[in-house]
Amino acid sequence: MKRMDKKLILCVLILFLSLISLTVALISCGGGGGGGGSASTGTVTTTITDPPVCQAPNGPFTSVWVTITRVRAHTSSDANSNDAGWVDLVDLRDNPRQIDLLNLSSTSCLLTQLGSTSGIPTGKYQQIRLYLLSNSPAGSEKIPANNQCDAGFNCVVLASNPDPTEMLLLSSEANTGIKIPPGQISGGGLTVAADQTVDLNIDFDACTSIIQQNNGRYRLKPTLRAGEVSVVAKSWISGRVIDQNTKNPIPNAIVMLETRDSGIGRVFAQVRTDPVGIFVFCPLPSGTTSYDVVAAAQTVGATYNATVTLSVPVNTDMGDIPLVPESGGLLPAEIRGQVTTRPNSADVQISAMQSVPITGGTLLVTIPLFTGSISNFSTADTTQTGGICPMGTNCADYILLVPASNPQYGVFSASPKTSYTAPAGGNVKYSVEGQTSVVVNGTSQTYCTDPIHRVDNLLVTAGSETIQQFDFVGCQ
Repeated sequence: MKRMDKKLILCVLILFLSLISLTVALISCGGGGGGGGSASTGTVTTTITDPPVCQAPNGPFTSVWVTITRVRAHTSSDANSNDAGWVDLVDLRDNPRQIDLLNLSSTSCLLTQLGSTSGIPTGKYQQIRLYLLSNSPAGSEKIPANNQCDAGFNCVVLASNPDPTEMLLLSSEANTGIKIPPGQISGGGLTVAADQTVDLNIDFDACTSIIQQNNGRYRLKPTLRAGEVSVVAKSWISGRVIDQNTKNPIPNAIVMLETRDSGIGRVFAQVRTDPVGIFVFCPLPSGTTSYDVVAAAQTVGATYNATVTLSVPVNTDMGDIPLVPESGGLLPAEIRGQVTTRPNSADVQISAMQSVPITGGTLLVTIPLFTGSISNFSTADTTQTGGICPMGTNCADYILLVPASNPQYGVFSASPKTSYTAPAGGNVKYSVEGQTSVVVNGTSQTYCTDPIHRVDNLLVTAGSETIQQFDFVGCQ
């Protein structure tokens, strides 16, 4: 009997050890959720787009060349560039990719692919960084096989003087990358699920990221607006801009896609219409169901008012958007002035806005600026003690060329078609807003102690100037 008890105990022990071995085997194969098996990784395909709003003949540039070396992601929004835990979404260090940002867009929603990487650990990545090759790389770094820049590896091609190219000065984009925090990623982060492929599109708005300094050189201010980095959902908004009277299409009209922020329409993206008046915003991020669309134009034969279409749903062909030719002549209105920053220089962006009624109040929408405007710039690099700048300040001049009429507006409707309220007569009023910023660790942040100034109810007239000065203090 004792011998049987011993055998029974031995059998139980063997069975127990076998179960332990089986459990360990399952865990090591990923069955317990802790390993690096296929069930805990996904694939990310990264693309890049840019709307060529400032491309000649409508802007000063024919090309903007940047050389991309890497795109990385981290699950922590606070991680520094040298912290552990970064994952490569695209690694081009052995073959840097030089891209012309002004020749990426397409009305058929084609995207320029940077690369596809598998084996990305699952999770929600709350920070993305895009790295550019330094204009003076180390001897061990690879360079693009066919460099398009006369000096350095990032440059602009001016329409007025295309040869030679002008170097695009960098700040920290080569060392720490262009930081894209969760507030600028659709949904607050990029979610990679097991055995799934995620499309990530980086919308690099070169036109608002290039600062012309007072010394005539160009510098990259790598600021991406909220939503310019998104999980591609192949969402879109399209339409055609026409002359309300002749019904003819208007090429090169400026169309803005705007989101609302505390009663102000902030520009999410902007494009120009093609030769037959067609535009498309694509891809759009998931999470936002509708946008406000603002269009305006200036042609050889006419200057048009702004037309505002409110609450346009995603995945919508808006059809024809009518613009009213202004009766006051061909010339736009001009808002200009001097911006001073004290005691140091700052990057400045000036916007023009007009008011439209919405349910429960009014909305200030950002109005497109016509060719010849100077709205994105840096004040002088050194303090001037006389002449142009007031004593103890840095300064620069701005010019906003805008429609000399009030906007027409309407809430989008597919059927019946959107009905627009005709532009109001009488005084034409604008609000003008100035914002200052500085690039800190690859991210644009507020700079002066009073970083935003807005002046309302500025009256404008076709062909005339309206003067408005801005003075920012506490600029470090």
